[in-house]
Amino acid sequence: MIKVFLVEDEIVIRNGIHRMIPWTEYGYEFVGEAGDGEMALPLIRKIKPDVIITDIKMPFLDGLALSKLVKKELPETKIVIVSGYDDFEYAQQAISLGVERYLLKPISKNNFIEVLNEIRMKYEHENAQKIYYEKFKNEIQEYEQYSRREFFEALISGHVSIQTVYEKAEKLQMDITAPCYNIVLFTMDSIEKKQIFHSTYSQKIAELQNHLDQLFCNMPDCILFRNQIFSYAVLVKGEKMQIEQQVEKCVHELQNFFSQGGEQIDWFICTGKIVERLSLLSESYQDAMHTFTSRYINKYKVNEMNLKNLDISAINPEIILNFLSNALSDEVNDFVGNYFQMIGEDALESSIFRQYILLNIHFSTVSFIQSLGFQKEELDCYLPLVCLNDTSSVESVSLVVQKILTKGIQLREESTKSRYKGVLEVATEFINKNFMDDTLSLNKVACSANVSANHFSALFSREMNKTFIEYLTELRMNKAKQLLRCTDMRSGEIALEVGYKDSHYFSFIFKKTQGCTPSDYRNGKGGGV
Repeated sequence: MIKVFLVEDEIVIRNGIHRMIPWTEYGYEFVGEAGDGEMALPLIRKIKPDVIITDIKMPFLDGLALSKLVKKELPETKIVIVSGYDDFEYAQQAISLGVERYLLKPISKNNFIEVLNEIRMKYEHENAQKIYYEKFKNEIQEYEQYSRREFFEALISGHVSIQTVYEKAEKLQMDITAPCYNIVLFTMDSIEKKQIFHSTYSQKIAELQNHLDQLFCNMPDCILFRNQIFSYAVLVKGEKMQIEQQVEKCVHELQNFFSQGGEQIDWFICTGKIVERLSLLSESYQDAMHTFTSRYINKYKVNEMNLKNLDISAINPEIILNFLSNALSDEVNDFVGNYFQMIGEDALESSIFRQYILLNIHFSTVSFIQSLGFQKEELDCYLPLVCLNDTSSVESVSLVVQKILTKGIQLREESTKSRYKGVLEVATEFINKNFMDDTLSLNKVACSANVSANHFSALFSREMNKTFIEYLTELRMNKAKQLLRCTDMRSGEIALEVGYKDSHYFSFIFKKTQGCTPSDYRNGKGGGV
């Protein structure tokens, strides 16, 4: 319903207009009225009507002054002036203010309804245009996010030439030039016990993720990237004398940001080392990642220990289970180093205690893989190393622990990949059946697969090597090309057939993806069959 507000100082006329029109029948909701502009303005600010019908000559604040104030504060509000004065100067002022119509009293019911219908059609058209603009903006952002992830991977790989890095940055309109750099890594999740297969996010997490970009808009020297499927990275750039303060500010802003989630949010932030060359950024990233793996340990707050006052319960199996549930295999080495550092050199001097560490990790990993449906025999090959291993050094124990944990993560990946495969099969089947629906969105597809939209977006891009929007657009363009070559349907009809209400938007996307217009493609001037 379109909200309409009436301003008229003559009560008889005001009541007459109110009662004359069956508002709901024509798509309107009558939301309020006032006897003059001064009384109307606070009500209009509160209600925010879509349409205002106002007289010109009123005491205290006339219709033209009211229109000027409303247009300044609520520029999209449509204003209809109903006046008893056939004065060109009044009409001219009204037009300059951007009012929709200037009507002279008396006005018949039929004429009034005709005007209301015109305004409703214009309102609905503009609303549809807004929806398409928002959709277009979201699709562009989706393309950009995928390109940014690829760029960040190239940036921290250490294997891509600096010239290529700068070329990629220029295409993304990203200024990465600076004397110094650092990397900040962070992750956030619900405080509830983490699942091996992340199927849903809490509402609070979803809200925070949606506001991340907005947070970094106010920090031009901090560039946000998606790091791994459940973590983010920030490239901090600046002058040598200021880079430390900029990193501290970034961390501080993130801490304040996460505090908005209250105690329901579990988050972790760490930084790398400052480097003075873009080519050394991989070192900063590796340094940050080394600290990043300690997030599996720090949350349990296990302090230094020695054998004299050793509390065995401090070697919490939950640390191992949490790591196995969430870590990547390339985090194993750093995790083991951090884990042993947490235990402390004093405790690790005992060969008996080192043997205990091995057994504890082995049985924790056995318990973990059994929860995934694997048999304990999957780890039997490590039993000789656990039971007969020469525990004369921390290094030898560390190597065995790394092998056990790596195997546990590999089995988890095998298990979750089959579950991810199921999610993607459901999602792609849903997309293939519904790609012609112009309302099809990432949220709808994620809902069909029973996963959160943010998780689905990252998962789809990683497993399919293209974004959801790229996949959907590809389907639609292939169908459009088939219809262009094999039917005599008009471009507008084809647009509707493949999921685009707006034929201009369809033509824009077609040319952007296929390199030619739909008509050129039909005439054989571009693309193949």
